[in-house]
Amino acid sequence: MWIFFRFISSIYLKNFFILFFALLGFYCGIDLLLNFKDLPNSANLGLLYTLFLAFSAITYVLPISLIFALVLSLLNMIRNNEFVSLYALGLSKNLVIIFPFIWAIIFCFIYIISNFTPFAYANDYKRNILKNGTLSKQSTDLFLKFDDSFIYISSLNEQNTLNEVKIFNIKDLNLSSFIVAKKAVFKDETWTLKETNATSLPDTFLLGENGFVKENFESISGLAGFKPKIIENVANNRDSSIKDSLESLILFKEQGININAIKISLYKQIFTPFFAPFLMLIMYYFFPIISRFFNLAFVAFVAFIVTFAVWGTLFIAMRLSENGVIASELAIVLPILCLGFFAFFIFYKHR
Repeated sequence: MWIFFRFISSIYLKNFFILFFALLGFYCGIDLLLNFKDLPNSANLGLLYTLFLAFSAITYVLPISLIFALVLSLLNMIRNNEFVSLYALGLSKNLVIIFPFIWAIIFCFIYIISNFTPFAYANDYKRNILKNGTLSKQSTDLFLKFDDSFIYISSLNEQNTLNEVKIFNIKDLNLSSFIVAKKAVFKDETWTLKETNATSLPDTFLLGENGFVKENFESISGLAGFKPKIIENVANNRDSSIKDSLESLILFKEQGININAIKISLYKQIFTPFFAPFLMLIMYYFFPIISRFFNLAFVAFVAFIVTFAVWGTLFIAMRLSENGVIASELAIVLPILCLGFFAFFIFYKHR
């Protein structure tokens, strides 16, 4: 078994890494040719742009490489009569595919784990370098809702500081108080508002009664749990890391805010990569054992067309989900689960 594992793994991994780096280089090369004139005149930023470009390309290159590597491996084995020799040695059909399938699952999990890190923001860093000539972009003029408050932020700096913050507290659809701070610093899961002016309004305005109360503070704490990454991601409506998406999901679900965009980002990062190993498993059982009665070039052509068709269908469904046409569970999760169910059904059928 160990000899077979080394044999089939070496063939599959060799083809995978060749295809992966070839497609990655092609993607980066085309992008650099198209955007070379817009790159900043800085060698460091140019290298960083190329690095983040490669990271962002992995999302598209990885699943295609996993499937195409299996196709090329099977074609070479069929052409060299290695495929039929494995069956002649007594190996089952399921055993031949199990190790490439496991490798594909491992690469998918590595990709998902990477999306818990700043790797998930590679596309944003790349875009900022290209458009603004800097690694990070300052978010300005943000208006957000948190608990029963509406918050205006003049700008969010990369040092986790806010400038010119205004917090409007609402009670029974009426303004109960508002806070104005020149600066806010995030530390220990809460914001410290500095140079603060707080104004409290009475529940009812009656002639002769107390009116509003105005107080000045050097610093006060507030907005606990409202992390800078959550503010930035919601304000810019962009994909975020799985960790930040989960925190945003929990935070906004409690407040009754629409979380559809966050769910789509999570589903794309967690479920979408698995279409590759499931499709590999399905396609494997339709490959011929020997090349004598089949045109291998046509078999490869059909395999590539099927791969692009499935990938394109999932991509279109994802876009429809982002536009609110189809629920994210139906557009992203359900197709992957259907592929997985059909793949394991065929696997069980050939046990």
